Amino acid sequence: MSDPKKRISRRTVLQGGAGVLLTALFGGVASRLAYGNNHPHPHEHSLNYLDPKTYISRAEVHNHMDTHWGYGGKTQMMAHGKQRFLFNGGRVWDVTDALRPELVNDHAYSSVQVQLAWNNNIKKWILITGGSPPPTSSTPQAPNGKYDDQRLIDNSRYYAGLRGIRVYDATDPTAIKLLSEWSCDQGDPGREIQTGGGTHRCYYDGGRYAYLDTAPDNSFINMESGVRLYTNCMQIIDLSDPGQAKFVSNWWFPGQRAGELAAYRKWREYGDRSSFTSSHGPFYVPKRVEDGGQYAIGAYGSFGVTVHDISNPAKPRLVSQWRPAYLSGAIPCHTADISMLDRGIVIASAETLNPDCNEAFHDNYVLDVSDIKHPKQIAKFGRWVPPDDAPYDDFCNKRGRYGTHNPPHLKAPGKRHASFGAYAAFNAGFQFMDFSNPAQPKPDGYFIPPSGGDLLRDGSYTRIGDGMFVEWDRRLIWAMADSGIYLLSHPALGKPIFSPLAIKEWVLDSINKR
Repeated sequence: MSDPKKRISRRTVLQGGAGVLLTALFGGVASRLAYGNNHPHPHEHSLNYLDPKTYISRAEVHNHMDTHWGYGGKTQMMAHGKQRFLFNGGRVWDVTDALRPELVNDHAYSSVQVQLAWNNNIKKWILITGGSPPPTSSTPQAPNGKYDDQRLIDNSRYYAGLRGIRVYDATDPTAIKLLSEWSCDQGDPGREIQTGGGTHRCYYDGGRYAYLDTAPDNSFINMESGVRLYTNCMQIIDLSDPGQAKFVSNWWFPGQRAGELAAYRKWREYGDRSSFTSSHGPFYVPKRVEDGGQYAIGAYGSFGVTVHDISNPAKPRLVSQWRPAYLSGAIPCHTADISMLDRGIVIASAETLNPDCNEAFHDNYVLDVSDIKHPKQIAKFGRWVPPDDAPYDDFCNKRGRYGTHNPPHLKAPGKRHASFGAYAAFNAGFQFMDFSNPAQPKPDGYFIPPSGGDLLRDGSYTRIGDGMFVEWDRRLIWAMADSGIYLLSHPALGKPIFSPLAIKEWVLDSINKR
């Protein structure tokens, strides 16, 4: 256990903010920090072990599934009548009886990326997963990733495998069938060596279009951060026929591609070799274009939160953009949570990349988008405070990455609770928030499971809390951690329902109707 006399005090952290914290931890060498996401950066106040304890406040654990595979990953749900299935990490769990989950397909699909929706035109559940080359993340020998080691670039550029999506028929979750593959460079998906960065995340709601976060060819090269070779843009494809995707459009900021040097030089991040000058997530669409929808909202890394008019999907048009103040490193806008759009609110959450707070702190922002053409910041989350009985006064002193990763996914059964928020927060576990007053978000409890992984194995313990999925109708929270999947409840949601229940509605009115 670290010496409590040497630990940074809670008061110092809360009053001093990121600048004081960085100076205290690293002696003022913030300008020389390496931005990656693999190897540790222990400092004087770091624990020399992984905390095996569980901490919980205003939540209850009802079940635990040991997944034996490293970290949580993305999660989606499908249903047949009262029967519900959870898709996570290439597996399918029958969670109809939430207290007695049953693994029904252990090797169901490839990739930890997953999008799942009912396509009413063909009467099938369609599953989309993504493929991409390896990142150029830092190593102990290459602390600046691709800038230090040409082999990291070669591993990404000459990666053999799909750089795009796979489309499956998941109607029978015990026998999922591959329908097609799509390479984001529009070439033959069967080629051994494709171009570009493939997909990191995509969005599909069962309608005509799918929205991909991708670098569609090797010209998308002006990515400042050392953790990736390519800079991603937004791609729209037509999935009217899931067996044969068709290209619709790409959209990117001028300067992302080779040959756009004049625009590239105008970026505030130009040449800093640390900013995440790339989209991170896809367009999220609150209402389908074919149903009269007009807008899409996305998280675009250092470029902030974007709002596009996609009424003509072949020509997306940037309507507005909100950017946080310039602060290099990490992913300033990792996810745009639009689940509170009916209140005129979007939550822009960041993602830290380095273990042990070896980079500046990026906050999470509450945006007022009631005027969609002029989004404005109305609040920040601030830093989460560790439990009083934890052996550290700040999560920067606990091993692993500290900061938000994922909110619960937009597509979920039931109607979203008006003011309850939940976030997977890496080494801070799972944090709950009260948005009763969006201009003053407040912490509302937490669940921090034991640290998984091995301190001697880099990267194995950095994502304690990785993902979340909420069944709003049954008032259940599925928390995906590196130590397994936990079933939680929270009093703000009301009394949990563990028994089978037919889904009457979903968060988005148009999805999964049959």
